[in-house]
Amino acid sequence: MDSSYYKQYEPVFGSWHMTRLIGEGSFGKVFEIEREDCGTTYKAALKAVTIPSSQSEVQSVLSEGMDEGSVRTYFGSFVQELVKEFALMSRLKGNSNVVSYEDHQVIEHKNGIGWDILIRMELLTPLDSYIRKHKTISRQEIIRLGIDLCRALELCQKHNIIHRDIKPENIFISENGDFKLGDFGVARTVEKTTGGLSKKGTYLYMAPEVYKGEAYNSSVERDLSRGEYPSQNSLF
Repeated sequence: MDSSYYKQYEPVFGSWHMTRLIGEGSFGKVFEIEREDCGTTYKAALKAVTIPSSQSEVQSVLSEGMDEGSVRTYFGSFVQELVKEFALMSRLKGNSNVVSYEDHQVIEHKNGIGWDILIRMELLTPLDSYIRKHKTISRQEIIRLGIDLCRALELCQKHNIIHRDIKPENIFISENGDFKLGDFGVARTVEKTTGGLSKKGTYLYMAPEVYKGEAYNSSVERDLSRGEYPSQNSLF
């Protein structure tokens, strides 16, 4: 979806305007947004996702024999998955080592099958972008990174959440130098029986039991934080 497409929703959440595109991937775009109040400018990040990403996806599913109602239900299930992400992030809000979720809006298309999802979050710098800019990362920062991520994972474990996609693209740094874990799009609440958990995440950063489709629990991320899988889970 073209970046200008989302301009139709300005002012976003009633008072925010998009100032620049700061990132994009297969699952959406991220904008820097800002608003002014009594002479002060506030900034935040806006994650924008469209489901399905194009009408060709709708046609592809229709060609497989689904009727329109079934196709709407099919893509609607992905929207529900994102809503679950918001619920997870809301539960983790207020922790200095987890990206702060602020608000979201789900907008169903008036014509055709589709939804636009807008998520307002705190504005941070992705770890990989930070490293590219500074060319290196100090020993002190690496130690702080490890401590901050362990704190984030402790919080996740407290709420029975397995992130399942810890990698540089999902780690962010604040202006104060705090490292934060973000993007819970593939995280799921741990159920009583873990055998049914799916293989989701990024293969290069995935614990062996997750990759093999075996039963697992939060230990897969404790092992990652200890460096148990250096051949495939190294952050650098």
